[in-house]
Amino acid sequence: MMKKLFALLLAAVMLLGAGATALAAEPAGYDVRATDSSRTNSLTVGVFAGEGLKNGRLELTYPEGLTLVSARGTLDAGAGITDLDASKPGTVHFAWAAYAAQKDAQLLQLTFRGQHGKSYELTLTETETGKQAKFQLAFDFRFADVMDENAWYYDAVYAAYDAGLMNGVGEGLFAPNATLDRATLATVLYREAGEPAAKGTASFTDIAEGQWYTDAVNWAAEQGVVNGYPDGTFRPEAPITRQEMATMLYRYWKLRGGKYTAKDDVLAGYQDRGEVADWALEAMSWTVQSGIIVGMTPTTLNPAGSATRAQVALVLVNYLKMN
Repeated sequence: MMKKLFALLLAAVMLLGAGATALAAEPAGYDVRATDSSRTNSLTVGVFAGEGLKNGRLELTYPEGLTLVSARGTLDAGAGITDLDASKPGTVHFAWAAYAAQKDAQLLQLTFRGQHGKSYELTLTETETGKQAKFQLAFDFRFADVMDENAWYYDAVYAAYDAGLMNGVGEGLFAPNATLDRATLATVLYREAGEPAAKGTASFTDIAEGQWYTDAVNWAAEQGVVNGYPDGTFRPEAPITRQEMATMLYRYWKLRGGKYTAKDDVLAGYQDRGEVADWALEAMSWTVQSGIIVGMTPTTLNPAGSATRAQVALVLVNYLKMN
């Protein structure tokens, strides 16, 4: 009963905004820590209470260009109460009150998304005292060969990486201009599907157990997303062609419930339309009509040409936007 009464009293102090500092034994300050995410261009910021601090009111401001992905109070419910307002862009208001002085306890957790290679200044203000602390939130480049913001593939590469669909090739590189192989695209779609287990094993003669792509290819074959060649092979390391890429993505889209109705001959304006294989015609039409794939030039598709890793990243991002 006393604990419930005390909680109500603390809530009144916080929400009325009066007398909050009277509950603190001594000013103790705050510790701000940032944790770099290993998979995305997001940083998680934790605000911790110093020893002896029992309550406080904070305002955190962040600049335009930095996106607040999530915000939550992390003080254990049994230790006290929190009040959080992140509804106004660029500002987070946070108040908290605890039953006992907190020692190195995390009070608030914020996750921000920024641009690779950029640094943003945030300001933490203790509302009652007006004391401020400024700190930089830096987003490192993931790939040493994708650092030019003006490159046509810059946003697409990082978006595909941040979505967990494409990784680098090792040693801090993405290799945007390298060709993508068939096994890698099967793996990309497998990741997008949530890496479900395959019920059986594909009959391809060149897909051995225990390879990095084995589960993905088995699943993709089982679901009809990929086919092999007449000789029974899958050829996992063969560079994927643009029409193979379109076909695999189209089959995956239909697997997820997508339906497509062609609008006349959407490929009629391309000089090399006749080079599109019969088995890829519907898929290429879908990708072009949907805006997922654009021609190599305004009048050419280059269906049998190989697709680079950067091109696949752009196609994947366009696909995600469509969905």
